[in-house]
Amino acid sequence: MTHLAWKQSAWMVLLGACTPLGLWIYEDPVVTVHRVTLELRDPRPAGVSPVTVALAMRNRNDYPLSTERVELSLRMDGVPIGRLAHERPVAVAMDTISTVAMPLSLERQTTPEQLQALGSGTHLFAVRGRATFRTPIGVREVRFAQEGSMVFGQRLGSLP
Repeated sequence: MTHLAWKQSAWMVLLGACTPLGLWIYEDPVVTVHRVTLELRDPRPAGVSPVTVALAMRNRNDYPLSTERVELSLRMDGVPIGRLAHERPVAVAMDTISTVAMPLSLERQTTPEQLQALGSGTHLFAVRGRATFRTPIGVREVRFAQEGSMVFGQRLGSLP
């Protein structure tokens, strides 16, 4: 066996045996927007935000993770609507998608009239953020951004 062939064989054995040898294989979670909800019903309890963003956090690892911090901002139809700075841990189960809904703090310039106008029809949304995860290899920051359109004002039972 040549030196090069021996070296290649050794690397193949090592790469194939990483998990059985107990070495951590890590993949950053993928964070996407699951949905944005607007609760425009009155009366609403004081201090409860009318805007919630639900994030889908896909953990492809074979061990659970948790967030240390989640930050994001939401724009709808180009208008800044709200921000979030969530400091409490959120568990992210292993090898699955965990959905986490978090209320936003409204921007000062966001008016009830703007929210009412966004409460029905199709609107463009843009979410930008980052999530800090506690992992077996240390703290990892995952940035995410998503834009698209979303339909508001329909109940699930009334969809075609």
